Amino acid sequence: MTSLYDHGAQKFPDAGLLASSLGRGWGGLAAELRTHPACDIPDICSRQTEITFAVRGTGGGMVERRGNGRFQATPSRSGALWLCPKGVNEDQIRLTEAIPEVLHVYIPDDQIDALSGLASRPVAFDENIYRAGLEDEFVRQICVRILGELREETAGGSLLMEHLASVLVTHISGSYTDHCIEKRGGGIVGALDQRRLKRVQDYIEDNLETDLTVAEIASVACLSRYHFARAFRTAVGESPNSYIGSRRINRALSLLSSSEMSLVEIAFVCRFSSQAAFARAFRRQLGKTPGEYRRSR
Repeated sequence: MTSLYDHGAQKFPDAGLLASSLGRGWGGLAAELRTHPACDIPDICSRQTEITFAVRGTGGGMVERRGNGRFQATPSRSGALWLCPKGVNEDQIRLTEAIPEVLHVYIPDDQIDALSGLASRPVAFDENIYRAGLEDEFVRQICVRILGELREETAGGSLLMEHLASVLVTHISGSYTDHCIEKRGGGIVGALDQRRLKRVQDYIEDNLETDLTVAEIASVACLSRYHFARAFRTAVGESPNSYIGSRRINRALSLLSSSEMSLVEIAFVCRFSSQAAFARAFRRQLGKTPGEYRRSR
């Protein structure tokens, strides 16, 4: 378990350590409570599967990160969740404002291996579960319980943490990997398999500046429009149109940060009907307007 804490110290050299489970005899997971300054975190290849929970966040700050080429930007407000599997190469992590309290939960390989022994085939926590701004109240409440034990140790804390680790890994596997769509024996029960999902996601990324339709994307997955829409929502947790909207906002973030394009031009490139529609969608997702975001950079 010591290597779990080594990972935290290596990844966050400038972060203050407020509390740690090191030396408490926890089984199944490790946890650290840190305070993070506004900074750029050094490039790192993740050596552990990590869940990050903003205990006390910021009013208008952002966390921008890029793992294996996938850029994500998320408001660092209280309650925000991030998921990073082992093996993802993060070459950009930027905190625009200091975050007072952040819980980092590290999951060792043996927990995932134990779940694989119960599944029809090995469970893969790979780059497909690299997620930011996770809206998952179940994971959030588990993090709250881990935080409570970290702050005030109880007699049964070690046993509880081992149980929570098993529940957490099972939930992540069931919600964010293709194991959520299989029964023992491999019967499909409703979602896109990972091969089709990746093909669809790659197509969306390559065509964000065109007028994408659900029918067009469904043809990439070789499914009817109705079947595709249901299968995509089951696999990803949101509708195709909602997912495309989020990806276009991410594209807009990149353009706001790296180009001199006007807001009107960015709205057009990202296929919003007007600058006003772009601003409304941007504020809804990130809590600030495109102009405010650009000025904060």
